[in-house]
Amino acid sequence: MADSRTSRTTLREWMSENARNKPIHYTKIADELGRDPASVSASLSIEKAQAKNDGRPPYFVRVAAGLYRYNELCEAAKDEEKIDAEIREKAKEVNRRTRNDVNEAIANLDLNGFAQLANTIIANIRVRVEEVREEERYNETIILTGSWLDDGGAAPVVFYVKKCGLNEEIGKETIREIRGALSTENYQANQGVLISNGVCSKEAREEAVQSGITV
Repeated sequence: MADSRTSRTTLREWMSENARNKPIHYTKIADELGRDPASVSASLSIEKAQAKNDGRPPYFVRVAAGLYRYNELCEAAKDEEKIDAEIREKAKEVNRRTRNDVNEAIANLDLNGFAQLANTIIANIRVRVEEVREEERYNETIILTGSWLDDGGAAPVVFYVKKCGLNEEIGKETIREIRGALSTENYQANQGVLISNGVCSKEAREEAVQSGITV
């Protein structure tokens, strides 16, 4: 029968220490761990099912009826999981730094550079690029007009290009300003598109989806 130290040893730990070189009957394992044989048998069955579900090797190999040996392949799989987790974490960190670098570079653009970036964005969405026209500039803001490719120009669109500082917040006031611009005689548009490197606040996002004119 197992002593008090061994009784605290898990099934996996015991098999790792004692069943690497030769298989051991589960009743013997149960006796060494001070457990009921049925409990050990159930634990082995659960581990086999769980390993299959996780797509990994179980920590034991059944070599004959009732005989089990520790599976060293599970250690390699555990190391691979650790390596994969480290790689994923490093990739996340690289992506985070890259996003920060890109955001900072965009924030440092002058208005002309930001306008070029906005035109690149517009060229990659369903807009009649040849009809896009700059209307005015003021306070780090550019107003462009155009229309969608799939509506035959029936729905004029105002593109509100706003350059912001790094992590600058865009409030609901900006959305209301866009709404006001849409209904003027100059534009007569029913849709507005905000192109910005700013961060829209919750209030701004809620304001943008109000009924009527869509931003």
